[in-house]
Amino acid sequence: MTSSGTKAFTEAARKPKPKRPSPFCIRLSAEERAYLERKAESRPLGAYIRGRLLDGKEVKPRKSSRAPSVDHALLAKLLGMLGKSQQVSCLFLLALAEEKKRLTLAEADRAALHAACTDVRDMRALLIKALGLKSGGAP
Repeated sequence: MTSSGTKAFTEAARKPKPKRPSPFCIRLSAEERAYLERKAESRPLGAYIRGRLLDGKEVKPRKSSRAPSVDHALLAKLLGMLGKSQQVSCLFLLALAEEKKRLTLAEADRAALHAACTDVRDMRALLIKALGLKSGGAP
């Protein structure tokens, strides 16, 4: 059983990135660039050139869509902390005790415990995928 937050996160990670058209580049001499910068006045040079090329048609500016940089060392450290965490071990021991009927829980608590275990497994799998590693089996 996967929580809705984990499910949404997993689905968002699977979406393919849209392909952008390749940029159009133009080389200018120093004099040409200076002329265009004077004509652009306080506007950004790219916006001025785009406006002139498109006959002044107002084009919506693109939203900045910079993906956050991936810090592999930090992800690896997080994966290591998840593996060494006593809380994770205790969580799985509680789930095991509940499954073997050594522990009696209310239905809501049992569901929450199993959801937490599933979330930890999902986080581990996503960290392994983000690092480009292969899983060595279930935790």
